[in-house]
Amino acid sequence: MTAVVAAVLVAAWAGISYATNTPPFKKPKGTIEAGELCPSFGGSQEAADILNRILPYATSYRIPPEEGERRTPDPRDTSHNSWCYVHGDGRLLTVHTEMRGGETEKEWQDRVRNIVRSGGPEPFDAGRWAFTTSTRKAAAVYSACVPYDNAGLSTYIRLRDPAPADRLDDLRRLTRLAAEQAHAAARCTVPADTLRK
Repeated sequence: MTAVVAAVLVAAWAGISYATNTPPFKKPKGTIEAGELCPSFGGSQEAADILNRILPYATSYRIPPEEGERRTPDPRDTSHNSWCYVHGDGRLLTVHTEMRGGETEKEWQDRVRNIVRSGGPEPFDAGRWAFTTSTRKAAAVYSACVPYDNAGLSTYIRLRDPAPADRLDDLRRLTRLAAEQAHAAARCTVPADTLRK
């Protein structure tokens, strides 16, 4: 009788573990391939590798079609907006780029921080200005968009969960990659504050 009860308990535990995705039946973490990335990351294998390192566990990831509008070849066009999302167990990452003008570094930082709602700024070296937040949940890069002297591109990445403590450089590099891709997509010429530092 004891053996039967034990067998039933083990079977119940195994069924619950499998249904709730807990050990020893936990499913492996999903992966993101370069070909699945939205245009904001330009199909970069490096970007895919970083996403696989910094995103939280999910059995699979989904990247919907990118939203927004890209700047046209018309030299008078000073509009560029793009939004890309990565979903797993809910929305895990947002990358957004927009063309802006007439902001000081503090105005830009304050505006982005109001959007990402994620800790104080910690500057790093990229573009004209760049920072990560103290919570490791966001990073942003602002770069000039020559020939528009008063225009620039603001690119930020916001994570649902903090990047692992040892992956802060990955978050910064991912934001640089997105900013570089946005710079090309918006048909900006190479600025003095080159992104490739």
